[in-house]
Amino acid sequence: MRTNLETQNDHELRTHLQLHHYWALLRGARPFPSENDIDSDEIANIWPSCFLISIDNVTRRLGYRYSYLGSALIEAFGGDDNNSDIALQLLSNTDMPMVKMFDEVLKYQRPTVDEAEFVNLKNLKIKYRASLLPLGYNDEEVSHILGCMGWKVC
Repeated sequence: MRTNLETQNDHELRTHLQLHHYWALLRGARPFPSENDIDSDEIANIWPSCFLISIDNVTRRLGYRYSYLGSALIEAFGGDDNNSDIALQLLSNTDMPMVKMFDEVLKYQRPTVDEAEFVNLKNLKIKYRASLLPLGYNDEEVSHILGCMGWKVC
């Protein structure tokens, strides 16, 4: 029999699956839902572990731009409420495994799961699993990437 602690840890480790399920419900028969379909209140329990990336002409020239970065992710990257910009810089690093997966979502226009590890700004080794999900205004073009990352210090 599972204990509450095991269930809670399972829950925390599977936040990316919760987001994927929510995304699939919103999508219905479409290739992907739109950014306007996302209601952070409906996924409030995992929202601090989520991020939203806007894809536009500026992104194509200068790199990915985060519209939202949850507090749990800022913590994972070694930042805090006072230095979230540093965490954003680390997340924007094109050598970061997850950032490379953003290109995959754009190219294939389908969900991608990324599992890897990195050393954060506090020199802690972070192991993570993330779901990266396309969002779009129409059925042909990805306008945003919605993601959720479960992580732990190794």
